[in-house]
Amino acid sequence: MKLTPTLAGLAGLFALLPPAALAADAFELRDGDRVVLIGNTLIEREQRHGYWEAALTRRYPDRKITFRNLGWSGDTVFGEARAGFGTPADGFRHFKDHVLALKPTVLIVGYGANESFAGEAGLKRFTDGLNTLLDALAPTKARVVLLSPLRQEDLGRPLPDPAVQNRNLRLYADAMKQIAEKRGHRFIDLYELLGGDTQGKPSAPLTDNGIHLTAFGYWKAALALERGLGLAQPTTWDVTVDARSQQASAARGARVDRIEAGPMRFRLAADRLPVLPPPKNSPPQGAFPAADSLRITGLAPGRYALRIDGKFVHVATADQWAQGVALVAGPDFDQAEELRRAVIEKNRLYFHRWRPQNETYLFGFRKHEQGQNAREIPQFDPLVADKEKEIARLRTPRPHTYELIREKRP
Repeated sequence: MKLTPTLAGLAGLFALLPPAALAADAFELRDGDRVVLIGNTLIEREQRHGYWEAALTRRYPDRKITFRNLGWSGDTVFGEARAGFGTPADGFRHFKDHVLALKPTVLIVGYGANESFAGEAGLKRFTDGLNTLLDALAPTKARVVLLSPLRQEDLGRPLPDPAVQNRNLRLYADAMKQIAEKRGHRFIDLYELLGGDTQGKPSAPLTDNGIHLTAFGYWKAALALERGLGLAQPTTWDVTVDARSQQASAARGARVDRIEAGPMRFRLAADRLPVLPPPKNSPPQGAFPAADSLRITGLAPGRYALRIDGKFVHVATADQWAQGVALVAGPDFDQAEELRRAVIEKNRLYFHRWRPQNETYLFGFRKHEQGQNAREIPQFDPLVADKEKEIARLRTPRPHTYELIREKRP
């Protein structure tokens, strides 16, 4: 069996994380918040992966927070992609009405990537449009987070060299920052927070074409989003249990009870679910950013297998358990992934609620043909509500039984 990595072995991974203490100006989500994400392809495609929403949901297991994704591929601050068979003004009006109807308390706004192709000459039009959009949504009194556009990756030829366009993107990101500062909104500079991973020809690309994030890219962006919000990292637990005294000498981020010996057994309940692991088949550079730490002192020499709820998780020597072992698998990780999948399914159902594929026949100029079927669209509401209940259940960690079993020598 492969030995579990010790905490010392993971030390380098934590160097890239922001300070563990919560920043004084952290943007926290509150109980009862309704978070609405609006923007272009970056926002719309997030609902396919769910890493952003799951990451923010797991941080607040005791708070009821709901999310609605209104991203639209190719959209701009003018609502051009939402126009359908109408004018951009029609698209903007429908967009505004939809957002206002959701009564958001938090708006996460991601624009600028499409508008930036107009270069410096189009910068004023973009800033005017962004201000108009923010003015139109001001009646919500929502707390606003502005996301900069991403830096484009250079994936080599025959794809275009992104150097010139990246200068445009930087201009638009800076303009968004100025607007955020003037209006008192939060600004997250994804251009820089993910920039270190996208400069030059990356060995571990975050995009599939230099522009659009892959699943791995969205996983990395979730960490950057949390960092940009000033949220504490890592949100892990650190537990020390002494086998001789059968006492938990230290427990941060988790509760430990029912400690027994012969074999070593205890119950542990984490305060939060763990950080989501990277997607399967991620590149080696997708190292796990944070891990829970379990120390077991007072063990007799030998190798000990850890089982959680009867299932094997890791094996390590007594010395390694005493130093502390980093856990990157187990039922809490399975639950975190289950939470992410519930988020994806909820978003899929809501997408069909507000953007039915045959919208033209249901609500548009051909509704005289199939408009009677529009009554079926609200039937998505109870399905979405059921998924919200599932998400609420999954965001709270469950207690698990940990057991260390000494391996017999051959």
